[in-house]
Amino acid sequence: MKTIAEYVFGRSTQKNHVEIHAAMVMSNHLHIILTDLKGRRSDFMRDAMSSIARARNKDLERSDHFWDGRQYCDTILLDRDAEERKLLYTWLNPVVADLVERADQWPGFKIMPRDWGKPMRVPKPDVFFGRRSPEYVEFIPQPPPGYSHMSLEEVKAHFEDLLKKAEDALIAAREREKRPIGSVDAILAIDPFSRPSTPSPAGKLSPRFASKNPDTLIAAIARERAFRSEYARQRERWLKGQKRVVFPCGTVWLRYNAPITCQDLDPTEAGLACTM
Repeated sequence: MKTIAEYVFGRSTQKNHVEIHAAMVMSNHLHIILTDLKGRRSDFMRDAMSSIARARNKDLERSDHFWDGRQYCDTILLDRDAEERKLLYTWLNPVVADLVERADQWPGFKIMPRDWGKPMRVPKPDVFFGRRSPEYVEFIPQPPPGYSHMSLEEVKAHFEDLLKKAEDALIAAREREKRPIGSVDAILAIDPFSRPSTPSPAGKLSPRFASKNPDTLIAAIARERAFRSEYARQRERWLKGQKRVVFPCGTVWLRYNAPITCQDLDPTEAGLACTM
């Protein structure tokens, strides 16, 4: 599963112009933080999830739905504080669950700060479909946006320090509460056909935007509403055959499937990263 996920995400990253900053593939769900460079994250997720399902089903000699029926949820991270909190949340998933003591001990596919700037070359898994699939994929995980004033090594050190402090706090709390911790051998011995003992939180969706600054949140919500309103107005004009129709920046499906014109990107309107 680790090799399947690594290969699939690497290939989908190249195909859909996405930069991955963090990933943690758990036993029954996954988290990714990325920057969507071309408005293709829906295609990225479609390609990755379908490829993982086909390859893992073949690996397990089964044929049925692999993922549950719900759509993936994404949250746009509006500032550095939200970005850092979500990065830590992603990396700490197995630590919070008392499966490992530190995040780098998790045996599944993950992208950590130490991986930023380093090429990852992944061979095609034996169970992977498609003769056209390359024998190897290569991609380079990148640090998140917003740290151009720091060198790559400084950004790595900054996040490694944040992660260690968070891990230390969780370890101290676990020791106080005398909670047992799992082992890598136990994780690897889990039956892939087993189910979690706790029910999935039905109907729980991730927030559309992440920021602790209320003004930032209000502004983001207002921008999205303005976009939807302008998109609907221009789409109605376009369907009526009117000329000089310009869709707002952020129009995705029509941009790739019809000869339309879109406004240029305003850098001041851009968010940071997206977590899934």
